[in-house]
Amino acid sequence: MDLSNLNINLDFSSIAGYETLIAIAIGVFLCLFGYKLKRVAFVIIWFAIGYYLMSLLAPKLTNDPTWLQLLPIAAGVVLGVFGFSLEKLCIFAVAAYAVSTTLIDTFLLYEPLHIALAIGAGVVVGLLAVRLIKPFGIVTTAFSGAKLIAKYSLTALPLAHYPSFPIILLAAAAIGILFQFKSCKHLN
Repeated sequence: MDLSNLNINLDFSSIAGYETLIAIAIGVFLCLFGYKLKRVAFVIIWFAIGYYLMSLLAPKLTNDPTWLQLLPIAAGVVLGVFGFSLEKLCIFAVAAYAVSTTLIDTFLLYEPLHIALAIGAGVVVGLLAVRLIKPFGIVTTAFSGAKLIAKYSLTALPLAHYPSFPIILLAAAAIGILFQFKSCKHLN
């Protein structure tokens, strides 16, 4: 697959250095300890989802720089509290979101049909996750953490480029999954 002629904007230079380090630290936490501390992990994941979605929506609502910073944080806090109290919905949503966005980001799916198929795959995985909470909880938190690690390591490492995203994602997820299954043998 030749990616050299694609015009992909992976310029995360506007993200401050400390935010990158925090995102990578959260990614490592989720990747290695997400299921063991699943409620905390789900709050973090819901916060990230709310923050991300409002970051996309906020510029359509206001041009005020203060509100552009506060609205994503507020949405993250609201969804974080919401996710903490509704565990099964949280498991479904996190699994569906993680699978959908990972498919879209990894395979650069930008056509409406491809995006719909990725979302459909996410919904199927989300439904399975509710039935098989422990294995999917481990895989989902490992992949969510790995995605943060992969995305933000591309910002931190100036030599990194898009083709290394799937490699970093899969390597970090594999390490996280193995570590969590080894350390969570006796958890229900």
